[in-house]
Formats: sequence, C-alpha cells, structure tokens
Amino acid sequence: MPVDCKSLGSQLSAVNTDATALCEGLTGEQLAWRPDPAEWSIAENLIHLCTTTQVFLPAVDDAILESRRNGLLHDGPFRLGFYGRLLVWYVEPPPVIRLPAPKALQPTLSGSPEFVLENFLALQSNMAQRLDGAAGLNLIGLRFPSPLASYIKMNLLEFFSVFNGHSRRHLWQATNVRRELQTAGGAASKSRF
Repeated sequence: MPVDCKSLGSQLSAVNTDATALCEGLTGEQLAWRPDPAEWSIAENLIHLCTTTQVFLPAVDDAILESRRNGLLHDGPFRLGFYGRLLVWYVEPPPVIRLPAPKALQPTLSGSPEFVLENFLALQSNMAQRLDGAAGLNLIGLRFPSPLASYIKMNLLEFFSVFNGHSRRHLWQATNVRRELQTAGGAASKSRF
C-alpha cells in the first residue's frame, strides 16, 4: 500500500489518541501495576516507547538533513520493499516473534507514573515535527544505520513505518495489561485500585 508523510502522520495521531484513551481514568498506581513480575506495566510500555524515540531522533534528524543536502526530493507516495514489510510485520501486534528489548531500551520507572503519558505525547510531537520536516523528501532515497546496531540500515519510510507499528505493538501490550488490571481490580479489594 502506498504511503506518504501525511498518511504516516495520521497513523502517529491515531497512536496518540489510543494512548490517551488507554491511560484515561487510571491512577499512578494503576499505571505502574504489573500483571506479572516478568511483564511490563502500562507506564513501562510507554516509557519504552519514549526511550526508543529519544534514541532514534538524532539518527532521523541526520537522515533528513543528509537527504536535503543531497537533493533527494520526491513527494511520493512510496511503497515499502520486502525488507520494510518484514520489519513492519515483525513489530506489529500481535507479536509473532518475541525477543527481549535491547538493554538500552529497557524501561525504568522512576518518578511519578502520572506524567508518563504527557512525556510520551511530547515525544510523539517531536516525531510529528520530523515527519513534517521529511515532507517532500524521497523517503526511500537514503539508508541510514540504526543507532542500536550499525549493521541494520533503513530508509526514512521504513523507519517511520516501523516506528508507528512498534508504538501500536506496545499500546496493544498495555491494553492487555489494562484488561488484566480491571479483572484483578474486580477480584481484589476495591481499596487496592
């Protein structure tokens, strides 16, 4: 399916709407609740997405700048190649293959969980600015290395597509946590939640 910066931005906006709905009405204790010690809480899923964005923003900035410098202009739309479709398939929910997150992206819950959504939405806004900055560029014209593993190279179309898919995956995980939280809340004492 062909995509451009506008459709990628619409996907990002939908993620923001889903994240806001997911956290609506939850206390800090509920956001930090884990269904199991080995599973992430809602807050930890959002922190992981925040950390991922912070790690990738400089690489995206460099790729946008380099694309402009090299005159790689094109309005699109663009299509993902096989490699890009494979990456998106891997990150989309429900996960078919589960691997642990790289150590650099492991979430650490520090501070008040009530601010996690606010931080997430602020970083999403930063990524939306990058999408705006990439408008008119040839999103498939330049490959750049992942900041996590330099042997993995991607273009801007692959990056933005995977970024949105990865966000949907962790919101899906967090939605499952919220369902379990509601079940646990109904079975446990009301004062607990």
